[in-house]
Amino acid sequence: MPNGRTSYFVDTNVIVYAVDPGAPEKRLLVVDLLSRLIRNRALVLSPQSLNEFYRVVTDRKRLLSREDAREFIFGLSPSCTAPLGYQVTREAWQIQDAAGYAFWDCMLLASASLAGCHIFISEDMQHGHELGGLTIVNPFEPDFANQFSF
Repeated sequence: MPNGRTSYFVDTNVIVYAVDPGAPEKRLLVVDLLSRLIRNRALVLSPQSLNEFYRVVTDRKRLLSREDAREFIFGLSPSCTAPLGYQVTREAWQIQDAAGYAFWDCMLLASASLAGCHIFISEDMQHGHELGGLTIVNPFEPDFANQFSF
């Protein structure tokens, strides 16, 4: 759970870049980002994001073997503190109605919000969009590194 400092929730699509050899610049940026967030105990993930990561890297993109994907997820598991239950689903419906994002994205946004996160890092949603106390940011925007210190 958040520790009083700014907490960052990282979307599945961003985590995938950490193991994607086809996007070397993004891979370096994401590996550095995840390392710094973990080191500062600012990273928050949900079971949904780790499960999506596993499916994408083992089945859809075939970037990792099952064993390697499981090992990678194990390394992220201490940051898997966001909720995933009916309350998340209800919150996701409200976000979907208000913002119009896809349902599974809304589930992650709801999980991040209920975990007390301030920043939602995603490449797939509107950079700068605010939902309550949660701001969506794209880590590949030129101003990202200058705006956030972690």
